[in-house]
Amino acid sequence: MTIVGRAAGTLSPLATSVRMDQQQAPILEALAAIERRTVHGFGAPGHHQGTAVPRELRRLLGRQVFAADVITPKGLDDRTESGHVLQRAHEIAAEAWHAEFCRFVTGGSTQSLHTALAAVARPGDTVLFAANVHKAERAHALATELNAVIVPVIVDEAWDIEHGVAVATLIEALDAHPGAKAFVVVSPTYFGVTSDIAALAHACHARGVPLICDAAWGGAFAFCEALPPDALAKGADVAVYSLHKTLGALTQGSALLARGELVDRQRLWMAYELFQTTSPSVPILASLDAARREHALHGEAAWTKVLARAADLRRRLAAIDGVRTFGEEHLPDGAMLDATKVLIDLSTWGVSGYAVDDWLNQQYRVSVGLSEARHLLAIVSPGTTAADVRALVRGLTECGKQLAAGTLELPAIADTPGVGSLLVEMAMDAGAAVFGPVEQVALDRAAGRVAAETIAPAPPGVPRLVPGQRISAAHVAWLTAQRNLGAFLLDPLDPAERSVRVVASG
Repeated sequence: MTIVGRAAGTLSPLATSVRMDQQQAPILEALAAIERRTVHGFGAPGHHQGTAVPRELRRLLGRQVFAADVITPKGLDDRTESGHVLQRAHEIAAEAWHAEFCRFVTGGSTQSLHTALAAVARPGDTVLFAANVHKAERAHALATELNAVIVPVIVDEAWDIEHGVAVATLIEALDAHPGAKAFVVVSPTYFGVTSDIAALAHACHARGVPLICDAAWGGAFAFCEALPPDALAKGADVAVYSLHKTLGALTQGSALLARGELVDRQRLWMAYELFQTTSPSVPILASLDAARREHALHGEAAWTKVLARAADLRRRLAAIDGVRTFGEEHLPDGAMLDATKVLIDLSTWGVSGYAVDDWLNQQYRVSVGLSEARHLLAIVSPGTTAADVRALVRGLTECGKQLAAGTLELPAIADTPGVGSLLVEMAMDAGAAVFGPVEQVALDRAAGRVAAETIAPAPPGVPRLVPGQRISAAHVAWLTAQRNLGAFLLDPLDPAERSVRVVASG
């Protein structure tokens, strides 16, 4: 491995080919040094390591948070970054994930995905997106005028969830769009189901197309044999990990990694500099560095315990009447399951999963990772305790009993349309839809119109309407049903969720 210097394509004076020491945490160590020897600052941030902080905020967060809130130059490093603190941290992390390039990102995996796409495609280029990509990818395509071609995903009708992309489907899309600059797949999905990354990568590489894997929920895969294989190890050219989601970093902490020759490394570096703030949060950077070290050294043991806790949760849930959980027996061909994502089906109860989520929060202070019309998703992570598991099981058991006894009434799901009915038909350029003449119409009268806004229920933040997309009757029925059952439709301009912004008629 080599330590890359500040200038693109050059090596720092510390360049070395020796193996990285995973016990080191350069950012964390530099931050500790600052706190031992306070900097007399005459620049940003203005609170100067907690000297000037509102009393209420200091009482709530403590002064230590502000002591750690410094800027990278004249803080972690000197003005010219001669200590190569960030560079060394990136190189060590790259080796931890068996990559050749790494950058820590403080704007979440949204920023990492924007960076990856900017490195492979310019305005007007075609990029293939799996149908269940996050709104981050669709937002970048809109902002940079990419031609986003949607690749259908596998829909599990029995569970009403989306999986990854079948290899044959990808090959068909690649053949139909020979000029595609990249393919973006989500693996694992929010529900913990991976795609056959090796086969997808082979199909892409045979045509010289890089595979970008939105692996936001798969950051730990490289550190535990019992988890599915890491995307980079299976042939992905770029992988994006949300270290705050599963590895214990602070919120907005993400890692962007790459390997192989299909993605220009200098262009990726330049795209990173384009999108990364010049004042990144040092607490977030330090948490990324620490999370990498912790998992590189102790990930196997940590995630073995997490998997055991998830298995215990599944056993306890199986004892509750009308509850079932998604397991390996339900996987499509070529897929694997991250068993720490426990998808709970409540369809036999006949009530809204959103409402059950709210009831659990109100009655038992239990917050699940996701709720839908028919589901709850419990995400078990290193921070999940035995008490957390007991609280969820106790709450669901009591909810089921009260529903059966008729002492609890929650909204019924009735004949809610399935996600498989939501086909994507682009009717016009996304930019033209956003910036041209528009009007607001009632959702129940929007069928046949062209959307001029993004609507993405969150979580998981998968857009169900994007600018330029034809709104079908199925979309109207699905969105109306989800709204009535309690979904939070991220992004709509009408907070009441009863109208939608569309391209003006005539």
